Amino acid sequence: MTEPLLDIRNLCVDFGPASKPLRVAHNISFTVGAGETVGLVGESGSGKSMTALSVLRLVPEAARLSGEILYGGRDLLALPKRDMPEVRGKEIGMVFQEPMSSLNPVMTIGAQIEEAILLHERMPAAERRKRVIDLLRLVGMPDPEARVNAYPGQFSGGMRQRVMAAIAMACNPRLLIADEPTTALDVTIQAQVLAMMLDIRDRLNSAILLITHDLGVVAEVCERIVVMYAGHVVEDADVHTLFSRPRHPYTQGLLQSVPTLTDTRKRLYQIPGSVPPAGTITQGCPFRARCPKRLDRCAVEMPPMVTQGPSHRAACWATAMEAVA
Repeated sequence: MTEPLLDIRNLCVDFGPASKPLRVAHNISFTVGAGETVGLVGESGSGKSMTALSVLRLVPEAARLSGEILYGGRDLLALPKRDMPEVRGKEIGMVFQEPMSSLNPVMTIGAQIEEAILLHERMPAAERRKRVIDLLRLVGMPDPEARVNAYPGQFSGGMRQRVMAAIAMACNPRLLIADEPTTALDVTIQAQVLAMMLDIRDRLNSAILLITHDLGVVAEVCERIVVMYAGHVVEDADVHTLFSRPRHPYTQGLLQSVPTLTDTRKRLYQIPGSVPPAGTITQGCPFRARCPKRLDRCAVEMPPMVTQGPSHRAACWATAMEAVA
């Protein structure tokens, strides 16, 4: 078995004093293989974006990271801070949330893409210009020769998302992290952005970590899904297995909440309650208050991730007992 491109092992993210830390990510562990597209899903507040920012060490200064984040076998958490800029953009690219506010409004899009190239590569100005235009063409930007001198305010949300992808791919990174790349875009533009990302993956043989709360999106583009809840990974499976045989009650609830063309229910299913604030659940399973299958054991002991089938793991005492039975 080949070594994964990204291997996150027992990642924890803490805020506050070391004597009484506020933990927002608890022993996060999963992998992304070379050329693989992995979906990281869960409700808002599940810790998806914090996990992604931890990979590039872009979390707030007050945060403390522990565990291991192995990229190509090298632990990024052990690297000196001065070496991280060589990883960001060159090895790992990231498409951030909110394309409407992530671009500098007083710089042309060409200058912003070129800035990413200047940080990592020595290239004559004419060659850089050609590279920027080629990147805009790669992400499906119409008339890239003219658009290169335009400003973000002249672009729609979908076009700005394409610019963000061009910046992230400027140095041909092996891993692309896309944080909610289709949020606030209409369905037609969502499909175009997703098709663009898969096209880039296939052309450059890049891996993608796609962060989203949209299960329809991951069903369409991902090979494997990692489900997070309240800062914990609760299930990890290939996309077919997770949609056909979900094992964790939280995943089951998420799937029941998705409308289908054949659905005859008057109202969609809704998981009762809401995601608990970070740090409020200090023992036991964080989903127990909302779980229809909770056991007494769930209140005192966090279930470990248990193998429940080929390429399928889940952290639930109830379903682990069902599997044994």
